[in-house]
Amino acid sequence: MKYDYSLVPPSRKSLMAARLSIILSIRICFRVYILTVWGNAVLDPERSGIAVEDLSVLHDYLNEELAAVLGKDATLTSCYEYIMSKPGEDSLIRLQIAAEHKAFLHHFAALILSQA
Repeated sequence: MKYDYSLVPPSRKSLMAARLSIILSIRICFRVYILTVWGNAVLDPERSGIAVEDLSVLHDYLNEELAAVLGKDATLTSCYEYIMSKPGEDSLIRLQIAAEHKAFLHHFAALILSQA
């Protein structure tokens, strides 16, 4: 069933738009957070507190968390694809991600996506 938003009062529409914007921002922040955790773990596992041989376990765990929050098709790879897309780049700008952090994410995205 399709909802007729023309029946919603303007103040309620603004509230609904604000809530949607917050939800989308949280989803984007979650992607950035998970990709940062993964990148740091791969870059220096010991400093991240895990053993090199446990990286595959962390990889599977992060994919499970992504699927639980973002939907069943969400994976580290799909999040890197998103970060490299125009909407993903716009999201990083909107979140005011630092240039160094953005370069870090793009570096790992290039590595991951070149293997996919």
